[in-house]
Order: sequence, then C-alpha cells, then structure tokens
Amino acid sequence: MKMVINAVSAKMGGAVTYITNLLRHLPGPESGYEFLVFLPPETAGKQSGMHKNVRLVPTTVGHRSWWRRLWWEQATLRRLLLAERANALFSSANFAMFRCPVPQVLLVRIPVYFSRTYSDVFLSEQSLKMRVRLKFGRWLCCRSVRAADVVMTPTRAMMEDLRRFVDVPTQKAVVNPYGVAPADASQPGPQRKATRLPQAAQPIVCLLYVSLYIEQKNLSTLLKALPELNRDSAVKFLLRTTADPAWNGAAWTATHKRELALACQPDVAQCVEFLGPLPNEQVQDLYRRADLFVFPSLCESFGHPMVEAMAHGLPIVASDTPVNREICGEAALYFRSRDPKDLAEKVQRLYADAGLWRKCAESGFARTVGFFKWKDHVARLLAAAGETL
Repeated sequence: MKMVINAVSAKMGGAVTYITNLLRHLPGPESGYEFLVFLPPETAGKQSGMHKNVRLVPTTVGHRSWWRRLWWEQATLRRLLLAERANALFSSANFAMFRCPVPQVLLVRIPVYFSRTYSDVFLSEQSLKMRVRLKFGRWLCCRSVRAADVVMTPTRAMMEDLRRFVDVPTQKAVVNPYGVAPADASQPGPQRKATRLPQAAQPIVCLLYVSLYIEQKNLSTLLKALPELNRDSAVKFLLRTTADPAWNGAAWTATHKRELALACQPDVAQCVEFLGPLPNEQVQDLYRRADLFVFPSLCESFGHPMVEAMAHGLPIVASDTPVNREICGEAALYFRSRDPKDLAEKVQRLYADAGLWRKCAESGFARTVGFFKWKDHVARLLAAAGETL
C-alpha cells in the first residue's frame, strides 16, 4: 500500500513536532507500506531515523501564497497521486483535496477556526484582512471535512468544537491522540521532581512555559501572575518561556505590542527570561531543569508541550479548558483562564504541598506511558486509512 502524506505546511512549532514524530514511527518495509511525504525543505533536512520505505520530497509550496498552495493541493498533488499510483492520501494540516481520486484521511488540528474563546477574546482585535482570512479558512476546512473519507482530531474536545460548524458522521470521525517521543520519556521521571529540595534550601522556583508566541497562548495572564507570585514570598518564582513577544514571527499578532510592554514592567521583567524558539534538544533540557510547568493557553487542539512536561515528571498548572483537562487529567491544577490571581494561587498551592506535587507528577508520568504513544497514533491512522480501501 502506498500512502502519500501532505505536510507542506509543517514549517514550525507543533506542525514540525507532529510530522517529525510521525515519520519516525511509520512502519518499515516488512509492513508492506510505502510512504511518499511532501514537506518543506527546512523540515525535511531535520529528519532522521526513518525506514527506507519513507521517501521525502522537499517542496517550497508551503511558503507561497494561500492560493498557490490551494492550487498545488487541488491540482498538482492530484496529478502526483495518479502518477505515483497511490492507494491513500493523508492530509495532515486541516485542508483536504476535493474529489480526491483515492481514499483520504484528514487531520484537523487548528483550533482558532472553531474556538468560541478565540472568537470572543481576539477576533474583534484583528484587522479586517485577518478576520476575512479566518472566516475563509474555516469555510475551507469545513468543505474539507465533507470531502474527506476519514476526519481525525487529536482530542474529543477538538472534535466537538469542529462539529459546531460542520457535520462529522460517527462512521468517519476518529479521535487520535498524539504521542510523546521515547527520548523525552526516557529522562528521569516524577521521582526526581517529587524529591525536590526543601523550600528553605531552594530560593528560586523555575516555572516553564513552552510555546510559540501566538495571541491565544495567553501570555499576558501568566506575566500578570508573576508579581502576585513574588509578592511577600520566601522564594523567587522565575519564568522561562519560549513564547517571546519580541520574536520576529510575533509581529503579525494582535497582542504582541501590549504583551511586550507588559513584559518590560519592572516587577515583571525581573521574573522572566524570554528564550524564543529553540531546537528540540534545548527544549528538552529546559524541561529537565524546570520545577513546574505552566500552560495558560486559551485554545488548543492538543497541547503537546503538556505531554512533554508530564513525560519529564513535571506537575502542571493549566488554564481550565476542555482540551487541557482531557490531556492532563489529575496531573494538573486548573485556573480560571484569564485570572492572574487564580493562576498565582494554584502555583503557590502546588509548590507548598509536597504530597500534591508528587501526586500530579506521578499521575502525569503514568498518563504518558499509558495513553500517549506515537506508535499507537500511527497504528490508528493506518487502520483508519485501511478501512476506506
């Protein structure tokens, strides 16, 4: 069976994390599968550890205008499917081929098109051009859902949000959680975190937030919580984050100027280190050096950094959203999503209670072992594709 994988938009962030782990866990030649993968050149150059039956085809189409990408996905890719005699197409990023000549699996993983929270909080701040673009993207994604033979989302909550806008029949709907890389899970787990130094001997508590900077990541609530945390505290709470409003890629967002100004306030600036986007190896080191993971994001389709944090034995304080609760379960304390004081209270509570700390750390590590495996994600994907043949 030959499967073509369309990953031309996997340029940064979660899209690169997803395709990298997917490719490493595709089955070898003995399975009878052959995989042809279209992806950006910079992402293709980072791939390693794949089987010989996985062939990469670098293409810059994902960097071009939306209409050029649309033409490529609807016309050029169609010709390639026929020329390669493919048996199935996996469209890995929200948009499908209409009237595809082979069975097609579509992964929908963009939350902003379907999130009530995003619409309520951020849509009014966007330019007319961006609002039109979001509306068109949602329309195109809904059309794609109707065109696909199988529609996958990484969480039940994402599937429910999607169904508010388009019918997804039960027989074509698949909830398929992502995994966590073995390299992440092989590091010392909750035992190391649970036996942290006593508070009196640990003057600095390192909070970590891993994310690209985008407006829905809710950085402002986290920054506003830092003065609350450090007011009359015997220890200093220091935030390290890759979500940097000064990052070049943040300029198009509606919030970066406001959050950059907030970050420069003296009672905030002394408590935060902005690191910007980092290679995966450095990100994994950040997890190992952190004491507690915070995840204030307002809307996600999955929230892969939370799973990575759990794999490293980190307890979590997360915004109270359906996706975050679905992913973390009892591994996290949840705060009212836009309430800095509640966030600070949950962090202080978790830090002060060694038993609660240990419970969250151990619960999270157990969840990564039991629920989040890339090989299981790939198996469910291939099974869904196989059922369409």
